[in-house]
Amino acid sequence: MVRDITQRKKVETALISSRERFNKAFRASPAPTLISTITDGCYLDVNNSALTLLGYTREEMLNHTVDELSIWENYDDRAPLVARLIKEGSIKDELITIRNKNGELKETLWSCEIIQLNNEDVMLSLLLDITDRKRIEEALRASEQRLMEIIDFLPIATMAIDRKGSIIAWNRAMEEMTGVKAKDMMGKGDYEYALPFYGKRRPIMLDLILKPDKEYERQYGIIIQKQNDLLVAESEVPFLKGERAFLWGKASPLNDSTGNIVGAIESLIDITARRRQDTILKSREKELALKTEELQDLNAALRVLLRQKEDDRKELEGTIVSNVKLLIQPYIDKLKHHTNSKGLAYVDILESNLNDIVSPFIQKLSLKCLNLTNKEMQIANLIKEEKTTKEISEILNISESSINVHRYHIRKKLGLTNTQNLRFYLSSLS
Repeated sequence: MVRDITQRKKVETALISSRERFNKAFRASPAPTLISTITDGCYLDVNNSALTLLGYTREEMLNHTVDELSIWENYDDRAPLVARLIKEGSIKDELITIRNKNGELKETLWSCEIIQLNNEDVMLSLLLDITDRKRIEEALRASEQRLMEIIDFLPIATMAIDRKGSIIAWNRAMEEMTGVKAKDMMGKGDYEYALPFYGKRRPIMLDLILKPDKEYERQYGIIIQKQNDLLVAESEVPFLKGERAFLWGKASPLNDSTGNIVGAIESLIDITARRRQDTILKSREKELALKTEELQDLNAALRVLLRQKEDDRKELEGTIVSNVKLLIQPYIDKLKHHTNSKGLAYVDILESNLNDIVSPFIQKLSLKCLNLTNKEMQIANLIKEEKTTKEISEILNISESSINVHRYHIRKKLGLTNTQNLRFYLSSLS
């Protein structure tokens, strides 16, 4: 009999020690923890973390039910969960909405199980407040939605994939470029996004963001420029709407709020028309270069012809001068000895005019004064020969006043001022 009492004492001592350890763990737990009856949810004990979460004092909660305190946002949601608890013995991470003393709603994960307390079944509940996390997740989802809307309305064809290679964005401009609708592409993986461009499944530029591969770059001959974490490329694709096309693209990583890469995004511009224009332009430039070379050869030939013509002209002038001296000048010299004084004057004029014909004076004067009359040219020549007005009058058999009028017209046509000497100017043209 003594042995039985000793054994019972040991059991009671162990139970007391176990309860003390449980109470210490219960009080010190950072997780909001509550003990309540199963049916009506009357609170038997709550720890400090639960009081902080709910905003009540211990006295305000103990011996009061969840219904009396309006802890659940919708009390009717509790009954089916309690039925499940009784059936299964525990519930893990059930999302419920609770209300604190101030009426604020909290999103929580509720885990509970049935335990024995004083030989009765009670409910041990743990609450995990995920209100802030949910708010952040909702804000992130809203931000992602806005990003997708922005991408969708971009005028440049744009697509994006996650780290698994599944399409998460395929905007309207991409639909127009490829003829593939977003609903037929979203969520697709296994290089599905390459089919509209290459007609087969294969990596494209945004895959190089997630898995850099120099061998791939060389294999496909993509012109790639690396700008920090960006890739810029210009390449030919064989299958865009069944035709070959040239595309310019830029790809970059997609990062989350902590900077981790969660995917990649790529934008494309169809530059086929520009490349065709470049080809046409290069062809025309080549043709122009050939024509320029032909023109240069032609100009060289023309310069040779002009030099030949100039040489011919000089030869002709030399021939004329030689013929005048050989065929005309001897007879003029003879006339000087067989005429009177008046005839001698005519001979001098004849000789002078012949000299003018073979000299550059008449040519220069003609070019300078294309609007001089023959009479004015004649008088200008005599003035240059230092003939006076009276002598010119006698030679040409016209009045001195007429000579003066002609002198006035000559000066005006030559654009001479009153201070410029007419004879000096005419002599300068020789």
